[in-house]
Parts: sequence; C-alpha cells; structure tokens
Amino acid sequence: MDDTLIQFKEVIDEEIEAYEALGELYKIKQSILVQGKSDLLMGIDAQIVSKANFIKSLNSKRKDVAKYLGDENLTMSQVIDKAKAANDSIAEKLESQKTKLRIISKSLNLQETTNLTLIQHGLTMVGKTLEIIVGAFVPQANKQYDKSGHDVKSYEELVSSIVEEA
Repeated sequence: MDDTLIQFKEVIDEEIEAYEALGELYKIKQSILVQGKSDLLMGIDAQIVSKANFIKSLNSKRKDVAKYLGDENLTMSQVIDKAKAANDSIAEKLESQKTKLRIISKSLNLQETTNLTLIQHGLTMVGKTLEIIVGAFVPQANKQYDKSGHDVKSYEELVSSIVEEA
C-alpha cells in the first residue's frame, strides 16, 4: 500500500507542477492582454491548450493509480484517510499537497476570470473604435436635411406634399 501511496503522491506532485506552469502561462496571457498585443495571443493560447492536455493525461494517470487504492474517483481526503491508516509521513505530505492544490486552483480561477474580463473590455473597446471609424466615414448617417439645411424628422414628409383628407 505504501508504494501505491507514494506513486499517487508523485503523480500529484506532477499535477501541482503542471498547474503552476499553467498559472505562469495565464500571467503571460494577462500581460499580453493588458499591453494589447493581440498578435501574440495565438501562441500563448496554444501553449495553454497544450498544458491543459498534459494535465488531462496526468489526471488519467492519477485515476489509474487510485484504482489500486480502491476506486479511481477517490478524493484527496479519502486518499489521506487511507494514508493515515498506513503511513503518517505520507499522509502529512498528501495534506500539504491538498492545501497547495486548493491555493493553486483559487489562483487559477482568479487569473482566468481576470483574463476573461480583459478580453470583454478589449472587445468593448474595439466596438467603440469601430463606431468612431464608421462615424468618420459616414458622418451624420442618422440625420437628413432638407434644402434649407433643417433636420428632417421623418423621411415620409419628403415623399409627398399631398395631405390626405379624412
């Protein structure tokens, strides 16, 4: 059982390293978004997707090891309980990993939320910029003027000078 617990701990160590690397990629993406260097986004997004795929493979590896502990869907708390029964030093290390994973997951969640907000803000700014550009090319697009230079309230007033009787 100790060998399986050690193997499980090692997989969790790999996952922690991968999540930390993902966090660094999110920081780089945030910097790119703040600087407005959209041409660099594709490269960093490709790295993020690659790291996410690697994390998926680690998740599968962890599930394979967890099968030997009784169930592939064991939670960290359940593994820690099993470790306490077998080896207290491994249980302490797993507790430490659990805490670290909790902190990393909150940090990644915050980074992802921040990046989404930056992207939304960027899209809003692009929309406003397009409105300004279109306004410069088509000035007064919403207004029409008559021969005297006065605003015409309705297009229908220009169509005919005949007034219908009721």
